[in-house]
Parts: sequence; structure tokens; C-alpha cells
Amino acid sequence: MSDTPDVVMSDSSIYASAGQPATAYGLPDDEIAAELPVFLTHKLAKNLHMLVYPQKEHATKPGLINPTVARIKPIHRQIELDIPLDVQSPMYNKERGRELGEGISDIGRLLDIQTLVSVDIPKNSTYLAGVVRGSELHLTPVDSLTQLRPSLKYLDRLAEKQKEASKIHDDNDDGDGDDDKDKDVKAQTVQVTVRSAEAEEALRQQQNSIAYIQQKLEEEPWSKLVYHDVGSEESALVAEKLVASNRESLLCKTTPDEYLTAVIGNMNPDIL
Repeated sequence: MSDTPDVVMSDSSIYASAGQPATAYGLPDDEIAAELPVFLTHKLAKNLHMLVYPQKEHATKPGLINPTVARIKPIHRQIELDIPLDVQSPMYNKERGRELGEGISDIGRLLDIQTLVSVDIPKNSTYLAGVVRGSELHLTPVDSLTQLRPSLKYLDRLAEKQKEASKIHDDNDDGDGDDDKDKDVKAQTVQVTVRSAEAEEALRQQQNSIAYIQQKLEEEPWSKLVYHDVGSEESALVAEKLVASNRESLLCKTTPDEYLTAVIGNMNPDIL
């Protein structure tokens, strides 16, 4: 698609087209503040991905998120970012940080990074990234929506280390007090679940499918990802591609009422 003609959206214009002002429905009669021509560009349509960061209430500022390491698995589209933690902060518990640091290193390292891992979110709609340039609004379709969540792999490694240490301890204690242990064994209630052959087969296929996908994900090697922060020269060059270069107007094939009905449904709430 090339560029589109002017598009004006406001509550007052929607209800006015239906024959009733917005105030008739208890809504404020908003005045149109500005009319901007809207342009659609696909320069980055296949390469524009939206990353949703956890616990980020405000807009991202330059230098606020600056991972020390960024990596990606292109086939499975998984991203990991290592975000540095401020271990000098008075709110940082160094004793606990040293305990958790054993999950990322064996040399007494502090837990000084938070790893964010990507999880794809199914798109229930079409998302667009908008850039206002002068008095124009430029839109680019977003290819995927990805949520970044804290990875707790260091806890899994800690649990593995504790399990290995416990196993070594148990092996050293083998042969001592076995008779006493047998005497302490108590009867336990065992719940038995009976499944049909079809249910067992469906469960087996599901488990195999999940295990297969996980195995393929783990087998794919990580590739280094170069991160350019907001405000960098590389980021500015990419941002220029969010602006359409074609100013050719499109011929609209629907009336305003038909377009609004397709977007929001029946414009008159009194008509079922």
C-alpha cells in the first residue's frame, strides 16, 4: 500500500455522522484539536518487533536499558538480554546476592545481572507504530509482539547444585542406620488415576510434542545480537525508515459511515 489521504477521528465526528451529537449520549463534545494526514509505509514491516519490558511505567529513556549482552535464536525467535544490576545500591542485599550468584558462577560472583527472556504474544489485532513528523502521522505495521520476562535459570542451577550435594551426602551415609529407616517407614495413601487408552495416547503425543519443541529450542545455538540504544546514530538511521517517502493519495472505496461501521460496529447504540 502507498500513502493514505487525510483521516480524522474523534468522538464528536463519529456521533455527528449518525445524526446525534456526542452530548446526546452523555459524552463531552470534544473539539477537533488537529487534522493530520496519515501515511502508511512498509519499509520495516517485516523487521519491526515490539518488545514489552516488565515493570516499565514510563517511556524508555536513552541509557535506561543498556544490556551488557544481547543474544538471539533466529529460528525460534527467542531473545535474551542481560541487564546489569546496581550492586552498589543500598537496597541491594550482597549476602543474598552472593548466594544467588552461585547459580551463574562457581567463583563467588555476585548476582549482578538480570536476564530477560522473550515470550511471543499471539496477535489478536494489527498493531502499528506511529511517528509524528511535522504535521504528518506515519504508520508502520508491527510484525510481532514480544514480552520480556525475568529468567530464573540461576535458581534451577542452584537447585541442581543442592541436589548433587545432597546426593553426595546420602552416598556417604549409605549403610548406616538402614534398619532404623525401615522401621520408620509409614503407610501412605496412593491415589491411582485410570485413563482410557485414547487419553493416554493423546497425553503422550502432547508430551512428546512439547519435549520435541523444547529440545529443538535448546539445540539451536545463540547468536550475538548488537544492541543500539535510543538516541544512537544507528537507531536514528532506522527511525528514518518509519517515515513514508511516497506521498501518492489512495482512492477511498468506502464512505465514512461504512468505514466507521467496519471498525467499531453499529454507530447508533439505540439500534440493535
